[in-house]
Amino acid sequence: MTMCMYTIQKAKQQVLQEIKKAMGKEYSPTIEELTAPPDPKLGDVAFPCFVLARGLKRNPAEIATELAAKIGPKGFIKSVTNTGPYVNFTFHAGTLWAEVLQEIAQPTYGTSEVGKGKKILVEFAQPNTHKEIHVGHLRNFFVGQAAVNLLRANGYTVTPVSYINDLGAHVATCLWGIRNKGGAMPGAKEDRIKFLGEAYVHATKAAEENPAVKTEISAIYRDLENQQGPFLSLWKKTRVWSLRYIRSVFKELALTINGWYCESDLIPDTKALIDRLIKEGVVVKSEGAWIVNLESEGCGVNLLVKTDGTLLYNAKDLALALRKEEDHHPLKSIYVIDARQSLAMRQLFATLKRMKFEKELMHLSYEFVTLKEGAMSSRKGNIIRWETFRDAMTELATKKTAARHTDWKPKQLAATARAIAQAAMRFAMLRQDLDKKIIFDMEEALSFDGFTGPYLLYTSARIQSILKKARRVKPVFHPEILTTHQEHRLVALLARYPEVVFGVGANLHLSALLQYLFELAKAFSEFYETVPVLQAPKPKDVATRLALVGGVGKVLTNGLALLGISTVKEM
Repeated sequence: MTMCMYTIQKAKQQVLQEIKKAMGKEYSPTIEELTAPPDPKLGDVAFPCFVLARGLKRNPAEIATELAAKIGPKGFIKSVTNTGPYVNFTFHAGTLWAEVLQEIAQPTYGTSEVGKGKKILVEFAQPNTHKEIHVGHLRNFFVGQAAVNLLRANGYTVTPVSYINDLGAHVATCLWGIRNKGGAMPGAKEDRIKFLGEAYVHATKAAEENPAVKTEISAIYRDLENQQGPFLSLWKKTRVWSLRYIRSVFKELALTINGWYCESDLIPDTKALIDRLIKEGVVVKSEGAWIVNLESEGCGVNLLVKTDGTLLYNAKDLALALRKEEDHHPLKSIYVIDARQSLAMRQLFATLKRMKFEKELMHLSYEFVTLKEGAMSSRKGNIIRWETFRDAMTELATKKTAARHTDWKPKQLAATARAIAQAAMRFAMLRQDLDKKIIFDMEEALSFDGFTGPYLLYTSARIQSILKKARRVKPVFHPEILTTHQEHRLVALLARYPEVVFGVGANLHLSALLQYLFELAKAFSEFYETVPVLQAPKPKDVATRLALVGGVGKVLTNGLALLGISTVKEM
């Protein structure tokens, strides 16, 4: 593992040294073999003896007993016990905390330089123009931004880019709807995107009922691709509407996009690329269409150009990959795209490999989001617009907050409710493993109990309140004070934070960070309910426990920031 040598790493290295001494030259354990005991009361680190037992052809429980007897207290290690085939190590909370406290005081606590000098490009936030941004887009937005934040925390130079589909069949469908739906074009800016969505639904229904409409829409699409025809000026006008709207939503959600690509800009490059690949024999003709046969790679047929000559998304994705390489030269490109596009991603990567494109490519896949009411579809017009969803979440958060704070002024109430709603949305979209579908429940997401964003915000606000009440007391650490299991548990969790950030940055299993923050919040709650802080009998006790409380507050704030969640002072 390559990361900064934080205290937890030093403690684990000592564990490995002691195991190696006890075993002699027979075995050299690695840090990856160390694990966490199933119950924190058993210890801070466990060493399973299964691999060792297989090599020695002995009973793992017997080896664990022998190792525990040979290894005594030393440095970070307070005690060593065994449970079955596991050797459990408990660290000195005071010794551990003395160093961790100094580390937490640094603004860079938890970060690493493993990615220093390495460029990664992350493509996410890819909404279509001429459509409304809805609840289904949010998981992509939040997963992409969290991935960017975690990679940056590990030292990588990250470029987040957005690829906007501004010239697909859906655009031609929308434009046909505008011309044939009837009614005046909207004057107010706030009505424009809803108008485009309604035109799209109208045209989709008309095309399903009348094949001639479908033919007309196809003709519009061909004209737009060739930048000609009677719908070109309408496309340009409505495209500007859409791009302004998309940028405004990105700004509201604090998405740090700093590279923009649009499908329409890639048309000339794509056509030239297809011609080149035909000459090279990578692209071949099949039943009037142009394809790449990837059956030998288990990816079927990659269809690039339809029989009518129009380009498909897969073709433009090839040109986009080359454009991104030319612009940024990343070591690795990550595509944050939902699981339904997995085949298309495999086809893209396989085709690029045929083209001798050697850079590392990764599909960060996630399942889609539905609401309790059921699945959504832009085609059917039953989506929940981002604005509608945001306002409903904020209204519900406002009611919950107002019930607890009848004396708050409207400005404070509104700001807190917005923060709670944002935390609830992001946390609920990120807490599930990416391969699990999400059925979003607003009431559940806004709950102040359980595995939710508001629960973590509440814990953070509670900590800030404690520190505010004790502002005249200087937090000073006295190691002999930390004697309870609850204090030890908090110290051990705080020491683990750098490993969590490093691990999630390496594998992008984002839910692991949320689970860690939840465990930390729960451990703090148990600590605060059972161990006196401000009411502690001695000034040393108060000062030491305030230092511990402050450490938890910093780590919670920093961890939530990696998820794009801002804390609040009161709730």
